Amino acid sequence: MNPLYNIWNYNYIQQQAQQQYHQNQVQQVLEAAHKLQDYLDSVDKVDPAYQGAMTAACCGVLLDYAKKHGLI
Repeated sequence: MNPLYNIWNYNYIQQQAQQQYHQNQVQQVLEAAHKLQDYLDSVDKVDPAYQGAMTAACCGVLLDYAKKHGLI
């Protein structure tokens, strides 16, 4: 099929948009998983004497997130 024809082909355009959206979401999932792994690796580096403070700080971040998104 002539690529120029696809400029006017609504189904083709919609399919391309859906594929791009899917690829973007897959990339976001991979990035989030990588960031979680980085976080967990950093937790391993915290001295046990400071893990209580780390837990409290993380809970504060989670609380702020929940408030921001209307979860609580």
